[in-house]
Amino acid sequence: MKFSARLTLGQQLILLVIGLVLAVQIVNVIVARVADVQLVTAAQKSLHLTLAGRSFRGVLALPANQRVRYVQTLSNLAIHIEWGAPRALLHSDKRHPDIEAEALSWYSRAGLPVSEVLVTERGFPPPPPPDGMAADEVPILGLGEPPRTLLIPDLDWITVPNWVHEDLPTPPASLLDLFRAQPRAEVYRIALRHDATGDWLTVYQLRRFPPVNVAYTKLITSSLVSLFIAAIVLLISRRVMRPFWHLSREAERLGRGESTSSLAVEGPRDTREIIKSFNRMNERVTQAVEYQIGLLRSLAHDLKGPLAGIKQLVDAIGPDTTRHQIEARLNRVQSIIDSIMAFSRAVLRDGDFQRVDLALLLDVVIEERRELGDVAEMTDTEPVIVSCRVNAIQRCLSNLVENACKYGGEAHATVFREGDEAVINIDDNGPGIPEEELERMFQPFERLTEEVSGSGLGLAIVKTIVVDQGGSIRLINRSKGGLRAQLRLPLHREN
Repeated sequence: MKFSARLTLGQQLILLVIGLVLAVQIVNVIVARVADVQLVTAAQKSLHLTLAGRSFRGVLALPANQRVRYVQTLSNLAIHIEWGAPRALLHSDKRHPDIEAEALSWYSRAGLPVSEVLVTERGFPPPPPPDGMAADEVPILGLGEPPRTLLIPDLDWITVPNWVHEDLPTPPASLLDLFRAQPRAEVYRIALRHDATGDWLTVYQLRRFPPVNVAYTKLITSSLVSLFIAAIVLLISRRVMRPFWHLSREAERLGRGESTSSLAVEGPRDTREIIKSFNRMNERVTQAVEYQIGLLRSLAHDLKGPLAGIKQLVDAIGPDTTRHQIEARLNRVQSIIDSIMAFSRAVLRDGDFQRVDLALLLDVVIEERRELGDVAEMTDTEPVIVSCRVNAIQRCLSNLVENACKYGGEAHATVFREGDEAVINIDDNGPGIPEEELERMFQPFERLTEEVSGSGLGLAIVKTIVVDQGGSIRLINRSKGGLRAQLRLPLHREN
């Protein structure tokens, strides 16, 4: 999963296509190998039947006292021929009545005096070189094929090869036999009975699968070519995708409010147009944010001067009741101005990213509320290190704890790790908020009640800070009563 996350979608699709191509090639090699084996096996059976018929005709053309010697001279390393009574069937011999009937009909049409045909087949382990064989130990190597040796025959026409009469246990046939360097062999027997004398001509053939070097060569060659193409395609895709990586990184920086620079216009025409559009958007967004921040700060600054002058004139106003009412309203205006200044600082994204323990940061906020006389506590905490703007996150946590104490009577905070995120829950024991009003509370100057003093910017500041850090914030009505403010921050900051 980590490896796939490092690759772009295009690179993953390219690897998938290459994998499919390799899979198709492997399947094609297997199918071709099976077809080759079937074709060669059918050809060997046909040649075996032809050899038995011709040998039978040759034996009948000789005197009876020369027939045994004649069939001995026809034998070789893989074929053994006997004249006389046939050998008894072995335990693992498997007869083929359908082939026997077809062969008897074929021999009859050829004019051979054959009254009965016996066809058997049995598996046989890969035999070692027969006795009397000298081996030249120089290997013959080829691409994808196993080592072989040259065998020099020194035939003994009297000795019968062991594979003719030995009944050795063999593993069951499987698809792997097609690709083993030493696949199992088969002993194929055809016996023809002379209808006049009752003697039998028996032909034994030690048959192996065709060589595997062709199949291995196809597979190795196709795999090497596919891997070479994959390397070239990956290098090209990396070069093509480089502008998009830069674009993604700068877009993430823009979303976090960090300073971004114009991207170099490079790549194909459509890529260049995308980069140009991003550069224009980056310039417009930066100008718009700077304008809004400047407007808020100018507004707050311009209001502070007249407000201070009005406060100086309040003492000259009577009676006391009227003066107190004016002071209360001026304090309310002062609170709003202070909130606007705090909001502008949050939008300004003051401070650089630093690694900090959220548990320690939240503990400082909790202690501050306790010193002010509020009921606040922190439980079930564990060290959770995140990369964030410390001042902004501390202001965010302070607003959440203050709201919990102000509107819910007390604050209960927890910090823990969940996957790749740090989770902070701040619970209160208040009446909660109607479900349809939860999202509206994050809008600037939105307040649920006028009974408690406030500017309506606290949660707006919180959401601005959290989104700036790449996290999320939501309000949840607890089942046991009260409201929960749940804040999630990524543990690691993406560059």
